[in-house]
This record gives sequence, C-alpha cells and structure tokens, in this order.
Amino acid sequence: MTEEFKEEQIHLLDYLRVLKKRRWTVFCIFALVVLAVAIHTFTAVPIYQASSRVVIEKENPNLMSIQEVMAVDATGTDYYQTQYRIIESRAVAREVIRRLDLENSPEFFPEPSDNPVARTKVWVKERITGARDWIEGLLRPGDGKNALAQAVGIDPETELIDMVIDRINVQPIRNSRLVDVNVEAMNPVLAARMANEVVQTYIDQNLETKLRAAKDAVKWLNDRMNEERQKVEEAENALLKYKEEHEIITDFSSDSEKITAQKLAQLNAQVVEAESRRVEAETRYRQAMGLEDSPDMLDSIPEVLANDLIKEIKTMEVQLYNRMSELSKKYGRNHPQMIAIYSELDDLKKRKAKEVRQVVNSLRNEYKLSVAREESLKKALAKQKKESLLMNQKAVQYGVLQRQAESSRHMYELLVKRFKETSLTEEMKTGNIRIIDRAEVPKNAVKPKKKLNLLLALVVGLMLGVGLAFFLEYLDNTIKIPDEIKEYLKIPYLGPVPNFDAENPDGQTPGDLITLHSPKSTASESFRGIRTGILFSSVDKSPQAIVVTSSGPHEGKTICAANLAVTMAQAGSRVLLIDCDMRRPRIHKSFDISRDTGLSSLMAGSCEFKDAVVPGPVENLDILPSGPIPPNPSEVLGSNKMKQLIAGLRKHYERIIIDTPPVTAVTDSVVLSQLADGVVVVVRAGETPRQIIQTSVSQLRTVNAHILGAVLNGVGTGKDSYYYYQYYYYYYGEDGQRKKKMNRKKKRTGAYR
Repeated sequence: MTEEFKEEQIHLLDYLRVLKKRRWTVFCIFALVVLAVAIHTFTAVPIYQASSRVVIEKENPNLMSIQEVMAVDATGTDYYQTQYRIIESRAVAREVIRRLDLENSPEFFPEPSDNPVARTKVWVKERITGARDWIEGLLRPGDGKNALAQAVGIDPETELIDMVIDRINVQPIRNSRLVDVNVEAMNPVLAARMANEVVQTYIDQNLETKLRAAKDAVKWLNDRMNEERQKVEEAENALLKYKEEHEIITDFSSDSEKITAQKLAQLNAQVVEAESRRVEAETRYRQAMGLEDSPDMLDSIPEVLANDLIKEIKTMEVQLYNRMSELSKKYGRNHPQMIAIYSELDDLKKRKAKEVRQVVNSLRNEYKLSVAREESLKKALAKQKKESLLMNQKAVQYGVLQRQAESSRHMYELLVKRFKETSLTEEMKTGNIRIIDRAEVPKNAVKPKKKLNLLLALVVGLMLGVGLAFFLEYLDNTIKIPDEIKEYLKIPYLGPVPNFDAENPDGQTPGDLITLHSPKSTASESFRGIRTGILFSSVDKSPQAIVVTSSGPHEGKTICAANLAVTMAQAGSRVLLIDCDMRRPRIHKSFDISRDTGLSSLMAGSCEFKDAVVPGPVENLDILPSGPIPPNPSEVLGSNKMKQLIAGLRKHYERIIIDTPPVTAVTDSVVLSQLADGVVVVVRAGETPRQIIQTSVSQLRTVNAHILGAVLNGVGTGKDSYYYYQYYYYYYGEDGQRKKKMNRKKKRTGAYR
C-alpha cells in the first residue's frame, strides 16, 4: 500500500467521523428543509399556465413602396429581444389590466380568509399600506390617497402591474420565428384570457405604433410638400426672370455648346488658312517687287511664266527672231522687212512689259486682299470667342437656376407620391405579427411541482446539512484526536482518558479516583496505558519526577495526576503526589484529606516532612497537599529550598507526581518543569483551542523543559466518536468479568487497537 493511498484512506475515514459526530446537525437541517418544502408544496395554491403562440416575421408585407415610412429593421437578434421586452412591458400589462378589469379580480385582490396564514399576510399588507398612507400624509397632506405617488411620479397601479408582469413569461422557440407567451394564474380560465389578451394587446399596440407613425409621416409630408411647392415656384420664377434679363430664347444644351465649339474651330481653321495665304501672297509680291528694277528677270516669276498672253507674246517673239534670222541672210539691217520685224519686236516687248506690270499689280492686289481677309477672319474669331465666353457665363448661372428648379420639382413630385402612398397606409390594418394558436384553458397545474420540489428538498437539505457539519467542524479549532496532537503540538501522544462518572459506587473513595472505585473500567485501563507510556517515554531510564499540567483550567489535570499516582502505586512503585497548585488546590478534595499542613508549611519551616505527608488510600502512595495558600506561590516554588526538597525526595520515592497550575495562567508550571524529569500536558478534548495549547508548549520549550507527551482527557466513546473504535470491543463490568460487547466490527477496529 503506497503512502498516497494511505493518506487518502485516512482522509475519507475522517470525513465519515465528522459526519457521524455531527449526524444530528445533518439530520436536523435535512429534516427542517424537507419539512419546510413539503409544507409549502402541499399547502401552496395550484398555479395554472396558459400559452398563446405568435409568429413575428422578419419583414413587413411588401404591399407598397412605403417601406421608408413603416419598414422594420429585423436583420439582427436585437429586434427580437426588443419585441420580447415589449411583450413584458408595463404598457402592455397596464392595457391588459384595463381590458380584463383585473383591479377588481379576486385573483389579485382575494377576499379575507379564515386561514391563519392568510390572515397574517393580510395583516402585514394592511400595516404596510397604513405606513405608506402615513408617509403620504406627511409629504402631501390633504392631497388624497395617491399624494405620494403623484409627488414622486409613481403610478398608483404599480403594484398590480408588477404582479401581472411577474406572471408573463416569453419563451421563443429555437430556430424559428415562433414565440410562446405564457401566463400563470390560480384560475385556469383567467390564465387563458390573460395570455390571449397579452398577445392581442401586443399586436394592437404594435399596429397602433405603425399607424401613428404613418399619420405623423402624412402630416410631415404634407408640410414638406407645401414647402417644396413654394420652392419650386420660386426657382422657376427666378429662371424665367434670368432668361428675360439676358434675352435667352432657347435653353442651353450640349448641342448648342457643340455648335459654338464647331464655329470656333472653323473660324480658327480659316484664320490659319488666311495667314498661310497672306504669307504666300506676300512672298510672291515681295519677290516681284524685288525684280522690278530688272525687267528681264521678271520673266522668271512663276505668275509671269504662267500668264497665257505672255506665253503667246514670247512665242511670237521667237517666230519673229527666227524670221529675222532668215531674212538677215538675204537682207541687211535697213531692209524694210528687217525694219518691220524690229518694229514688231518692239511692240511685242512693250506689250510684254505692260502685261508683266499687270501681273505684278495683280500680285500686289492679291497680297492686300489676303491681308484684309486675314484681319477680317481674326476679328470674327475674336468676336466669336467673346460671344462664347459670354454665353458660357450665362450658361453657368442658367444651369444653376435650371438645376435648382428641376431639383425642387423632383423633390416635390417625390413628396406628392409618398404623400399619396402614406395616406393609403393609414387605412392598412396589416403587420408583421400574427397569432398562430390562441391560449386554451389549462387542465393541469404547473406549480407546485411536488416531486421535483421534494427531490430538490432532499438534495439541498442533505447538502446544507453536510455543509454545515463540515463548516462547524472547520470552526472547531480544538484538539480532538491524537493526530492533531502530533500535527499541531509536535509532541508525543500518551493516550486518552474517556469521560467517566465521578460518583463513587461504594461511597468510600472519592469519585475522582476512578482507578480505585472502578479499577476494571475503560478509564482505569486508560490511566494504566498512560502510565506505561510515561515510564517508557525515555530510552535511558524512566522519569522519576513528573510535572502534570495543562494549558488552562478545568482540563482535568488534577484528576489525571491523582489517578496516575494511584496506578503507579498499584504497580509497586513508591509514589509521592505533591499538590503544587497553591492558588486553587484540589488534591485534598480528590483524596478527601485535610490541607491544614502541607507543602507551604514545609517550605515555611513550620512543620516536618513526616507531619505534612498523608498516606494515600493505596499502598506505596503518599500525598503532600498544598497546605495553606501562601501570598507568593511563584517565589516559593522557584526557591532553592524547593529544589533541595525535590532533590531530597528523589532518594525516598521512585516516582514523584507534581500537580501544577495551568501554564497560561501563571509561571509555576514553567518554574517546576526545571526541577522535574518530564512534563505531561493534559488537554481537554474538544474544548481547549489549539492556539492556547501551542502557546503553552512553546513556553515550556522556551525553558528547555522535557515534554513527555500529551494526555487527551474527556474523550467521548460513543458511536460518533473517534475513540469508539478503541473501546467498544471489550468493557469491564462491576463484577470483574470481561464481556464481549460487539464483535461484528472486529475487522474495522483492528487498525486502531
């Protein structure tokens, strides 16, 4: 078995121990919860639920193009969530109350009943109403019943509206547009009526909202239509006035702009052509003027060469020269025929010169004509550009006025169209919500769910009981089991002392001495076990002087010291029991002896040791009571004389048991621990907080006291106790015979014996 498995097993048994220990807490909480739920379940008025189913479409029926006015944006889940909240709204609840007259319904305002619970509820409600009326009277005296409500703006029907809303439950059907509207009521007929009325009210209000929006739209469109009509008139009048002022007959259009552009292009082309012709004419004219002084060179001018008359004259000259060449062979220069030829040649030259001059004049005229034509075309082009710029300026303003007029006219026509559509919508009674199934009168109640309530009560009651048990265990910071001694105190565990009856059966020995009047009881066996643990606590030799102390009072240290002394004496050791608790001594009461003389008398020197010691009820046991209480116990116990006394007693006694005061109360125990061989710390199980015990152990360790271990006193041996597993197998009767008490759990207790 691994270490982890052992740890887990111990933890589980600890849980079972806690549950057994606090089983009555678990049972009481469990029974209380189950009983309360059962009473409420079986006495509650049955509640019926009626359900009406509607469908909420994503879009409105597209009857006309008025979606801008009545369109519903249902593309997201927020639309449906909004509709669910509207169904559960106060406006719908208020209208349902009015339609069904729920203010006078016994469902919400029942008649007084003879049932005590009902009378109590009515009484509480009347007290609350009376307090509210009193506050109203203080705030607004004389203003009537609803003064406070009117003062702070609260609806007098708020309480009823809240009750109605609490009964409405909207449940959408997944992956569909269907919605179930559930309404609960004690009257099944009223539940069905309320469910149907809630749905109908929701549909009516939804349609009314849309129609109200349509009416508002009609009014708004009518106002805007009048405004736009006035704007249209103003825009058209402004356009007409502008046309009259600038004498615009036709509208500016793209065609007119194209024509103007074409004219400019043509004029520009003509100007360029005219410039080319003027340059050409000017060139020819300048050339002719340059050759005017050289008549013979004028014949080289292309225009002269191209002249038909000049060509003819040249031909005639050639013929005359040919003839003159022939005649010169026959006749001389003065021959009449030669003279005639010369005369004809002169005439031809004169005619040619005249014709050349005419050609030159024509070139001059052509040049002047080209210049004039060029200037004319340039003037026409400049004029056309000016007219185009002016026309463009007029067109800009004209276009602005025209567009403004067209825009106003278009807006006006659109508003007229929407106005007609919206006017028709006012009479439309359709919407995107309709009823699929109307609610029917339910036959079976939905509340209370008896089986479910009882099952939940069983589970919750058990969980609360177990939780409270472990919570109380968590709050319990006392030492209860040996493992906690080892865990928190880090000291050995000597053994437990069970609870026992302090009454003495034989009437002779005091009841504290259980080892005397019940030597075979489990408590006596415990003390003998503790004795064995103390004697074997040291390896070299068993302790001789033993201090018995505790963290606080009433932990049973005196009883433990007395019984330990008895058991050690019964074992054959010579034992001395010293009562060093000089503030609240009790040893003399346990042994029923006198403390007139004792330790304080011995330390004061008023008596001898033999006079202070009292023989015990068993052989080998002597008792040294505290004696009279001194004014300074700590100084007495810490003196050198006390050290000498303990040293001297060691020679005469095998065991010296010293009963001391609690560690946290005074320093006596800490002082005496220096004189003893060991200290036994008595811890009251389940009573002393472990922080106090840890403080006591720390104080003892501070002075290097040898702590033999701890005794767990007052443990319970019942079935819910940890120690039950140690004591149940055998017990001892008064007759001394050992009897078997329980053998069915023998295997379960083997690990703890």
